[in-house]
Parts: sequence; C-alpha cells; structure tokens
Amino acid sequence: MFFSKKKQEKNMPLLSVVIPSYNHELYIEKAIKSVLNQTYDNIELIIIDDGSKDKSVDIIKSVKDERIKLVCQQNSGAHNAINKGLEMAKGEYLAILNSDDIYDKKRFQIMINELENNEKAEFACSYIQVIDSNDKKLGIKEGWRNMEPWSVPDYDKSFNATDDFKYNLMSANFTATTSNFLFKRSLYKKIGGMRNLRFAHDWDFALRAAEVTDCLMIEKPLIKYRIHNSNTISSDRKWMLFEIAWMWATNLKRFNKALLFNGDDKRSVEMLGASLNLQGNDKVLWMILMYIEAKRNEGINNPEEILLEDKELRDKFIEFIVE
Repeated sequence: MFFSKKKQEKNMPLLSVVIPSYNHELYIEKAIKSVLNQTYDNIELIIIDDGSKDKSVDIIKSVKDERIKLVCQQNSGAHNAINKGLEMAKGEYLAILNSDDIYDKKRFQIMINELENNEKAEFACSYIQVIDSNDKKLGIKEGWRNMEPWSVPDYDKSFNATDDFKYNLMSANFTATTSNFLFKRSLYKKIGGMRNLRFAHDWDFALRAAEVTDCLMIEKPLIKYRIHNSNTISSDRKWMLFEIAWMWATNLKRFNKALLFNGDDKRSVEMLGASLNLQGNDKVLWMILMYIEAKRNEGINNPEEILLEDKELRDKFIEFIVE
C-alpha cells in the first residue's frame, strides 16, 4: 500500500529549524537548501536575518518554499536571533543551523529516529564534517574523541578518559556549534534558550541541557561545519577566554553530586585538576566565583547573567585576562 506524503507527515513530529542569518551571502543558499532537501519531510524553516548588510535577504527571498518564514530585524546578536526563532517555532523538535553551515540530507531522519527510540534523551548531536570556505573537507570531528580545542594537563586522569558525554562536556565544547543541536520542545521549556554569550552560548546551552536530560552522540558526520576568516571565534580572543572562565565558574556546579563529589571526593578533585585548562586565567575564574557568591548573598538570582549584560563590569574582568 502506498501513502501520500501528507499522510506520512501526520505520523512524523514537526521539526522547526531556526537559521540566524547574518552577512553570509556566499553560504546562506546552501544552508537553506540543506534544510529543505532533508529526507525528513515534516519541517518548518524559520530564518531570522539579524540586520545583514550584504545580499543575504535577497538570496533568502529568492528561495521559494511554503515552509520558509523570514523575519528581518536590526542587528542584536546571534543569541537573540536564535531565541526569536525558537519563540516562533511550533515543532516538537527544535534545531538551529548557522547560515554558513550545511546539513547532511539524512540528518534528521537518523537523529529523530534515535531520539524517538530513547525516551529519556531530549538532546542529540552528531559527529561533524569540518569544511573550509570552498567546501573542501578538512576532517571529521568525532565528538570528544579528537580535535580538542585545548590540551588537558593529564589526559588519563581527566574527564576525557571516561568516554562519557557529560563528563567530556564539562571539559570542553565538543558539540562545537549550535548547528549541531537537535532537542525536544520539552527540554526548551525546562531550560529556555540561549544566554547572552558571544562565543559560548552553544556550550552553555549544552551544559544546561546535560544537567536535566540524557544526551545522545550520533556517531556519523551529519553536518558540515564551515571554518573561514569571519567565524566569530576569531574576532576577540580575550573576550573568548573570559567566557571560558565564566562557563566553568557558572556551570560546573550543575554536576555536583550527579558526577562530582558524589562519594569519591579524591577522584573528583583529581579529575577537575587534570581537566580544566584556563590558559593562565585561573585568577579570573576565582574573581567570577567570588562575584557570583557575593551577589547571591544579596539575594540576586542568576547573578552570573549580570556579567553578560553589564559591559563596563565585564570589561573590568577582561582587563585581567591573560592571552
């Protein structure tokens, strides 16, 4: 018996894909088509153009498909563009694609099937095919198992040696990009969207997700992650190093009792000491921790977010960053 495409879609949960678009006229069409050409059919595509000054909007409008919703706004940052799209999304499943990355056409057929078969998991990511500005393949990032962003002092004693998703996520952002996220609406309702981080909103979101749900790593390269000169991560190293210190100061406590200091305290101390590489910025980590504790004692909720919103205060911390 044959079924129509519309009948098939009734049995497939709606997937909402959000593309935050900003000045990627060279890549945006490929990104859009990689969503529309998925073997998983029941998709809505929400594109939030964050004040592009190139031809991105014209290119987006040239792609005709009833599944596309385009919103143009003044530039307000990637995290705001993503959050706007997530607020608009209607899907049971949510995904984000940066406007210079590309999905494998079977990505969501494979990943949604895995999540449907794992009731305890609300978050998934995959291996990554790294490419350059000309689509040349540069290698495959296999989660936490290769292409580490920095070295750890003693690998065999570190989180990395566990081969565990959550332990390794505490060590570094092996998910690499929000483009690598697929998560259920139920998770979004629990933890909310992206926070105001320029370089690490993806890592922060993944850590908040890992605190409350099981997470899956699909061991296939189901996304192409593009490296080029205008990647955000290359623009301000001191700010990036501040955000790394902020990440650990803010998020490691989420895993106390569940993964850390849950019986074998000596092992937890050893793992922390072997895993955290602050690249000379241990002092800034402690300054952030002291600030957070002081503000909590004043009754302020989530005081770490003040450091993301108050530029003058954040810049004072960044003055002490060692490059």
